[in-house]
Amino acid sequence: MMRREPAWRVFAEEYFASKVVESSEEEKSPTYVITPLGARINRVFIVGTLVETMNYGSEEEPLLRSVIADPTGHFYLNTGQYNQDAGFSLMKLDAPSYVAVVGKVHVYEPEPGVIKKYIRPEMVKEVDESTRNRWIVETAKDTKERIDAMREALALEEPTKEALLSMDIPERLASGIERAVKEYGEIDLGRYWELVGDALRFVISERSLPAKEESGEDSREDVMQLINSVAQGDDVYWDELRKAAQDAGMSEETLENEVDRMVREGILYERKIGEILRIDRDAD
Repeated sequence: MMRREPAWRVFAEEYFASKVVESSEEEKSPTYVITPLGARINRVFIVGTLVETMNYGSEEEPLLRSVIADPTGHFYLNTGQYNQDAGFSLMKLDAPSYVAVVGKVHVYEPEPGVIKKYIRPEMVKEVDESTRNRWIVETAKDTKERIDAMREALALEEPTKEALLSMDIPERLASGIERAVKEYGEIDLGRYWELVGDALRFVISERSLPAKEESGEDSREDVMQLINSVAQGDDVYWDELRKAAQDAGMSEETLENEVDRMVREGILYERKIGEILRIDRDAD
């Protein structure tokens, strides 16, 4: 019987910074994504805000693409005929809502050097905000463990798996770190420290602040009114929003801070540079 791979807790930014893939031509052999911090991922456990689900199939046979936000970025999910239970669960959920997902990595290369990474969900469950916050804290701890292990590895002349194991680095990390050091070269550990700090500050701010920023008071409501005034359906274009803010006498810094906060909370979703999708329709 094949042993099931453990599910990693990993922030979106670390996952999507990954450029190294391990796979085999053998049938049913697992695919692994090696992150810059050495996580060797076949399965993931994520909790975040569901911000969008699009069905490209039918209600009976859904082919879904979903987006889940954490404080560092977005995960993209593909759900089809091999995971219909997860698809039906996603179709029942309204955006935004907090969800927990366990799934397998799915990678394809549309052209040489371009790697697209998705997650094929095995389980989808709606959760509450406290569950999301606990996941952020636990994922921050796991990320710190990888940072510390990678720092020790980079101090070695030859960071082999055997050398790392002798330093009490867990086996599930050792082989991934060995490969990451070879493939990524210089690894910006400082950036990942910042990522951990940003994620934890997000949880603290959610627990300690009222619904609005301390410095903004009514700024969130003002920004949402501006968004509603320029929205074309659910689409909001940044140039038009910036002009509306200027006309209303709002500083660009206030606008950017509030929009960034709402993107992290899953109220807005930045599809691409200059184009925002409005998720929270209750503001109308």
